[in-house]
Amino acid sequence: MMDEPLAVFRDAGGSPRVVLDRCPHRNAALSDGRVADDGCIECPYHGWRFDGDGSCRAVPGLYEGDAATATARNVSWHAATERDGFVWVWGAAGEDPTREPFAMPDLLHSEHASKPRKNWQVGEVIFPCDLDATLHAALENTLDVPHTAFLHKGIFRGKRLKELTAERTDFDGGVEVEFIGEPVGLGPIQGGPFAKKTFKHWDRFVMPCVAQVEYRVDDWLEIFNNVIHVPLSPTVTRAWFVFRWWTPLPARLLAPIVAAQGRLVLRQDKQAMAQQSKNIERFGGERFASTDLDLLGAAIWRLLRQAEKAEDRQASALDDTLTEGATNLRFRA
Repeated sequence: MMDEPLAVFRDAGGSPRVVLDRCPHRNAALSDGRVADDGCIECPYHGWRFDGDGSCRAVPGLYEGDAATATARNVSWHAATERDGFVWVWGAAGEDPTREPFAMPDLLHSEHASKPRKNWQVGEVIFPCDLDATLHAALENTLDVPHTAFLHKGIFRGKRLKELTAERTDFDGGVEVEFIGEPVGLGPIQGGPFAKKTFKHWDRFVMPCVAQVEYRVDDWLEIFNNVIHVPLSPTVTRAWFVFRWWTPLPARLLAPIVAAQGRLVLRQDKQAMAQQSKNIERFGGERFASTDLDLLGAAIWRLLRQAEKAEDRQASALDDTLTEGATNLRFRA
């Protein structure tokens, strides 16, 4: 996480624990060790054991009263918890979290449903991907509708541009854009029995690392693409794409279609972001010329900056090039 190697393990109670992946004794990687019977992670080199709070609990062969202080033997730790099948790690070492992690939507009990959903099915497809992109660039790409009309034309978007209305709303810890007037369809599947229907479509950014795309069609389909990002380094971001959908159709029949379509779109995005990063490196830094169509990019950047509380020259110069962006906009995609 941001170039800091971490070792993740489960303690004796099965709870996830995270410590720095370096033994303070001789710099061995704790992740190459094992979890001992007492739930501590054991260094593979000399057997030193550390609990989930980073405290050294055992040094094999050491007598009681040794001159080495206990503090010198400890390793830094990060708070961790488990939710929705993911282990969430608090970014600041040695600190207790001040909020709960992002909660995945419960589609069987959706607040939007006008009918009981107990007999309907929820499907899920998850796949991770490492992107050669900054956290900001990866987040913006997931939530950037205009690029889909070009990069994904005929695959995700139809081949004909359609006029949409976008309305942006800021909320505590995030920002949301609602797209109005988007015809129901997916790539080459356009028109037909749903020609007069429109998607209800929202894109959301939730601090500090979640991009969420939601589609609904009346009471027969609801789709969430929850993309959880972790900055492995300043220029490499790991993203977990968690597709969840609710439908009266058999979920197992839709899963391979969703997976194939999602991976195809992701492959195009991954290549585009890699080329983008390569060009940024070639020119020696980022440079943005934003317009009102860039509805979420500038908002995401400002939220990240506010949380970071960084006022360095580079951030200030970049911030000056980003427009505030419209909160209500008509465009074609």
